Amino acid sequence: MLTGKELKIKRIILDIKAIEIAEHLQVHKSYISILEKGTQKIPKHIYVKWITFLNEKESVQICN
Repeated sequence: MLTGKELKIKRIILDIKAIEIAEHLQVHKSYISILEKGTQKIPKHIYVKWITFLNEKESVQICN
């Protein structure tokens, strides 16, 4: 399981804004910041949706 910081790094590498992640997860952008900083543990259901979203975006970039 990736940490919040690792998820943030992956998000930045994929050129995805925090607001995009927040909208996909249906949470507030500030909540994403809290999770990425490690202030709060990432709930499993959020983590699964988050990593799936990043992997989908990564697959699209590889195909292009």
